[in-house]
Amino acid sequence: MNPGRRAWRPGTWSYRVKVPLLITSISVVTALAISVAIALLARHWLREDLHDHATAVAQSLARGLVVHIARDDVWEAFEAVRAVAAVEGGAPRCDVVVLDRNKLVFVSSDPVRFGLRSPIAVLTEPLRRASLLSARPGNLAVGELREDGDAYAIVGMPLLSADKEVIGTLLMSYSHAIFAERYRDTIVTLTGITAGLVLLLIPFGWWLGHRVANPVARVTDALYRLGEETATRSTAYTAEAAAAPSAPPATASELDRLEHSLALLQEQLDEKEKLQRQFIAADRLAAIGRMTSGVAHEINNPLAGMLNALSNLRRDPTLLPKTVALLERGLEQIRQTLSALLIETKTSHRPLTPSDIEDLRVLVQPQSQHKRVQLVWNYPITGELAVPAAPVRQVVLNLLLNALHAAESRVEFSASTDHGCLTIRVLNDGLEFPRALRDHPFEPGVGTEGTGLGLWASHQLVGSLGGRITLSAGSGRTEFGVELPLHPLPAGALSVPADDELPA
Repeated sequence: MNPGRRAWRPGTWSYRVKVPLLITSISVVTALAISVAIALLARHWLREDLHDHATAVAQSLARGLVVHIARDDVWEAFEAVRAVAAVEGGAPRCDVVVLDRNKLVFVSSDPVRFGLRSPIAVLTEPLRRASLLSARPGNLAVGELREDGDAYAIVGMPLLSADKEVIGTLLMSYSHAIFAERYRDTIVTLTGITAGLVLLLIPFGWWLGHRVANPVARVTDALYRLGEETATRSTAYTAEAAAAPSAPPATASELDRLEHSLALLQEQLDEKEKLQRQFIAADRLAAIGRMTSGVAHEINNPLAGMLNALSNLRRDPTLLPKTVALLERGLEQIRQTLSALLIETKTSHRPLTPSDIEDLRVLVQPQSQHKRVQLVWNYPITGELAVPAAPVRQVVLNLLLNALHAAESRVEFSASTDHGCLTIRVLNDGLEFPRALRDHPFEPGVGTEGTGLGLWASHQLVGSLGGRITLSAGSGRTEFGVELPLHPLPAGALSVPADDELPA
């Protein structure tokens, strides 16, 4: 897509732009809406104020006019009417006419237009409409009238004598021009306040939007960079780069970039899981190699002795009885060594027996002899234990191999049962467990001396059996302790890895 056209699509904008723009827009629209509402209310309030003013003036004026009409005092009535008309500066926006009981003009605020004894016909349309307002005697009627685009507030009020006889009518016509001037002043003031508020809200909204959007944008950028950098270092990146979806441009929205970053991280996690399985297999092969070298030494010794015995037998046939006895002992030793190797051929859920632990002793004995490390073995348990044999043997073998690797002169193995638990301890002198790794000793540290995947696999196996494994190191010694519950686990609670997945 054309980058210029993409830039005009709001969906592709950065949240650093969209959030400030949204907050600013909402603030400005809210300010304008409030201003419009205030303007409408001000219009209503001013109109009501005009009506209230006209009503108050009419009621005040009517009390004096009744006296003047009763006395037929035109001049005093004119002075009172002119004073009311001059309230608004004497302008002809307010017309006041007083009719006598014959509906003729008794007095008016503008004698030139509405002369004495003039009929209603000479009055303006607002005043004529005011005379037609339906009002019961003694009541005042206020109304609205539009004529030629102008608006008027009109008042009609009968004038009553002391005995409640209608002796005249007061008519008033207020042009809305008075109201319009005050309304314009109000609008100008309100416009100034709104403009100042908008000028204040725009930078504030933009600043607030950036404060809100920046954390999201920074997290997105960090994830994006992490995904890109990790993908660049990945061994499978080159092969999979062509098949991966194209990365969004730098101007894309945070959601697009976040989605791309999460897709890359998911691919890298999948790749890490594959590599982890490969490392587990490699670590197991390494452990098997260390163990096999000791077993090979154990098998090679009796084989060498048997070959020497056969060579001596060829030279001296009289040595046959001794040679046969020697061959039997050598073959028995080889048989015991090989039978101890058959750990994985036994049923995973078979109870642990003393022979299982003795097999482990036979397996690690050659390596301890090769390193000239004293192997102290303390397993006084004589009966079966209610724990699966295969995973327990795997855990103990891993701990023994690690101990022999780090030991200088001594490795101790002990086991006991107490309070329904099997407690196993493997201790070695010499090289202590690295201090920097003691806070997380069971994390997979492939390639780290002494802390490969064997400890991680042992931790997983012990956890699957409902037990726990601990580390204690210091003063030239390292000790691992394993506690396993001695009670049958629920069906399916134990998940022992398959033979091709079980790490060493």
